[in-house]
Amino acid sequence: MCLSTVYINSGNEQKEIMKDVARIEAEGQGFWFINLFGERTFIEGSIQTVDLMDSHFVMLTKGKSN
Repeated sequence: MCLSTVYINSGNEQKEIMKDVARIEAEGQGFWFINLFGERTFIEGSIQTVDLMDSHFVMLTKGKSN
């Protein structure tokens, strides 16, 4: 199973947003991140990097979050 950890890049700082992300859905100016348990988090921003070989992570550039 390929689960990811999502981080947001805010200037010089990387902040972990969510672990065990199983699904990513684009909506408007952001993305819904849905974990293995069905919990959902919406982050406004753009995807900077998706690395599925090294620790399975997604890096976003900062936008507004809801």
